[in-house]
Amino acid sequence: MKRRSSFYVVMLIAGLCCIAASFFLHSEETKPLSGSLIGVGSGFIGLSISNLRMKQMERNNPELEKQAQIEFHDERNTLIRNRAKAKAGDITQWLIMGIAYVTILISAPLWVTLVVVLVFLFYNVLGLYLMNRFQKEM
Repeated sequence: MKRRSSFYVVMLIAGLCCIAASFFLHSEETKPLSGSLIGVGSGFIGLSISNLRMKQMERNNPELEKQAQIEFHDERNTLIRNRAKAKAGDITQWLIMGIAYVTILISAPLWVTLVVVLVFLFYNVLGLYLMNRFQKEM
């Protein structure tokens, strides 16, 4: 879905507001919230600036935009993207289990380990569900 430039301008302003709000949180209890606001704000700013720059380049070079759209929807590139996502998912699955073992080794609270294991199980159940759904569709 293509977004308008105004969406990214609003996102840029929201990022600046998040960073500005983080400077008003000085107490020790709000330190994690302050850090989170800085992180989210920085992410918003980076994302919006890069997308605004891309929109500007597309306006200046319409033939470049057409070529990018053709390459994006090309069957070979779609297959490569899907294969890369699958490989990244496999690696992520084992990283999640590694995190579970690390939480056990560092004697983290039981709920932390259980949450990590639940994320692993959710990933696998979702994978099975999607495989079955795609097999029925094809």
